[in-house]
Amino acid sequence: MNATDSETLLNSTIRLTQPGLIALCACLIFAAALVTHFLERPTAAISTAHTAAGGLPPAHAITSGKIPLWGELDMFDIELEQPENYLIPDATTERVTTWTFAGLSLEQTRKHLANCGMPADQVDAALASGNVEDTPAAVIIKPGDKLVLAMTPEVRARLYVTLAQWPANTHMANPYHLPNTDFAKLVTNANVPSAAHEMVRKLTYTQLGKCFFSDPEVVLHQIPTAEGRLGLLKTLTCQTAVLVRLRLRPDSDLDKILGYWGAVPGVHAKDLRPLLESVTNTPDGGSLSLLYFLPPFARERLYISPLPTQPGDEKNESHWGAMNFFEETPDPQFDDNAYASAYIKEHCYQIGKPSICGDLVFLINRKAEVIHSAVYIADDLVFTKNSVNFAQPWILMRIPNLLDAFTSSEQPQIVYYRRKEA
Repeated sequence: MNATDSETLLNSTIRLTQPGLIALCACLIFAAALVTHFLERPTAAISTAHTAAGGLPPAHAITSGKIPLWGELDMFDIELEQPENYLIPDATTERVTTWTFAGLSLEQTRKHLANCGMPADQVDAALASGNVEDTPAAVIIKPGDKLVLAMTPEVRARLYVTLAQWPANTHMANPYHLPNTDFAKLVTNANVPSAAHEMVRKLTYTQLGKCFFSDPEVVLHQIPTAEGRLGLLKTLTCQTAVLVRLRLRPDSDLDKILGYWGAVPGVHAKDLRPLLESVTNTPDGGSLSLLYFLPPFARERLYISPLPTQPGDEKNESHWGAMNFFEETPDPQFDDNAYASAYIKEHCYQIGKPSICGDLVFLINRKAEVIHSAVYIADDLVFTKNSVNFAQPWILMRIPNLLDAFTSSEQPQIVYYRRKEA
């Protein structure tokens, strides 16, 4: 599921812009506690392969081929939902769908609706008296649930791509990403009624071969219980994350492993070596949380969603976090677009692909605007926070999943940068 981040960054080649999405308010402290339980305890060795849907491979599985510089990583995919004690389902029932056509006249808006394939009677219904607020800045339409449900998937896809160009249409500009499977499977234990499953399916549309959903208000209005509304919200805020441990065997090359992780600022090889040696000295080896190998900034924030410092404090933490990854005391100046642009221009350079922990990962759109920033860790993993919403946690994520999370009306391009001092 997605929430697009953007701010002006870099020079004329890459720029960051501030997003429109303010996602659902929530916090994942509960999830962090469970994650910490998994991450911080040494365990017996498990598979080094990526885990499949069926669970972890057997402990005796051995990776074939050359061991990479960072060592053997045990990766376990998880689906994180925002905890229910931070969601407010009843507040959402008061919200209604709005379509904002910024900078257009009423007649231009009518043409946009028609060009999207909307039948004349639906266009008339959308622009009926009482549904439209015509201002010099924008035409704002409140179409009503009946009209939203009546649209075909084809019309919905064309219309929502049009609406996505204006940040005020938050759920169109940053839609929920649904798996290309039966949505009902995701909400089996969420108290969501079957009628809501069917409504979500009806309101789903496809772009670039991916399924999207932008009408949570419509479905929430039709769910009679707070438990059902809560279940839907939890499901929609779910995102795929990865739990990672470094596997150590009695014959593991600790010099090579420490050569990679020990080069990370804030990570000290001299402190790690005794711990790694103690694990390799056990008969079957074992594994350690990747937290031990990350700088303090990441260690303190991984799977944690701190509350905002003040009400309404919404900022693009993906950019701020990427630039502060190695800082023990985060530099607040990275919230400033000009400062961040100047810093990257002076201290970073573009590379073909990432190969060391700390390389910068930028997703850019066709306008050369950076819509998201992340930090490369190892393999295909990045450290990321996928929303300006404080409730979304810092997580480890696979690069293909990151690209999916920020694909809506277009596939973002990925570029990599490296700090000159690296």
